[in-house]
Amino acid sequence: MLNQTSEYQSCIQSSEKVSWRLDELLPRDTVLDFSRRFLSDALTCTEAIAFLSDEERLMLNHIRSNSYAHLFLFLEEYAVALAAQRASLELHGNATHMRALLRFTEEELKHQQLFARFTSAFARGFKVIPALLDNHIEVARAIMAKSNLGVLIFNLHLELMTQQHYLETVRGNKTEALDPLFCDLLKHHWLEEAQHARLDFLEAQKILAREPEALDAALTEYGELLQALRGTLNAQLALDLQTLERAVGRAFTPEERKHLAESQERSYIWGFIGMGMKAPLFLSRLRALSPIAEQRILELAPTYYCD
Repeated sequence: MLNQTSEYQSCIQSSEKVSWRLDELLPRDTVLDFSRRFLSDALTCTEAIAFLSDEERLMLNHIRSNSYAHLFLFLEEYAVALAAQRASLELHGNATHMRALLRFTEEELKHQQLFARFTSAFARGFKVIPALLDNHIEVARAIMAKSNLGVLIFNLHLELMTQQHYLETVRGNKTEALDPLFCDLLKHHWLEEAQHARLDFLEAQKILAREPEALDAALTEYGELLQALRGTLNAQLALDLQTLERAVGRAFTPEERKHLAESQERSYIWGFIGMGMKAPLFLSRLRALSPIAEQRILELAPTYYCD
């Protein structure tokens, strides 16, 4: 029987240490600075699009950054449900485990409010109202129809992806002058997601200790969830390009539209899927669960790597 209580207590303590207040990080009346890029070009791949002007490339960066924030708001709908469900399993059980998971739930709700507040500020200040996906409840229900272990692995991917994004494109970025506010949002989101990744790993261990045979099906479900995520990203990309045409005030030629769609799809898939699958901590966590898990992901990963 696993004795994980000290690990859950450590997650609580770390969470308390890095905790932040929404109104201090992003006040309701925040005015965004649209003179700078929000996300690194490593995630948006806008600078290489030669037929766009400098102003248009900056607008596309802003549109992609707003969609990035919205997608976390969108995807964390299921994360709240997952954390709450796992916490409910500890009712009349281990109080420390339950407290850590309830804290996880509350923080995910706070993250949703953070990104909703950002997208509202964006809509107030940008040239046009951006088009954003609105079927988050339907998507959350579809994800939660999978097994808890499959969803935990998928969630671990997304959480450690946020760490990879911050480390590679913000903290390690010495060449781009990115908007400090957006960088700060990414940092504080990651600080709390780091604790959530620890909890997801502990919860996955808990399931595997009882049901070691569940891993194979869970890894298959993880692959299915990545394919579903790909579809969600492509749906948002189509809306991004609509927003861009309205913002620049002109229609793109079929060749330009094709180039935009293909280059932006590659950056979306790499940013949300490929980078997560190659994240060293994600692979090490999978290895700790089972060497088979790491091998399955390594075999699947090239499907999502950029050329």
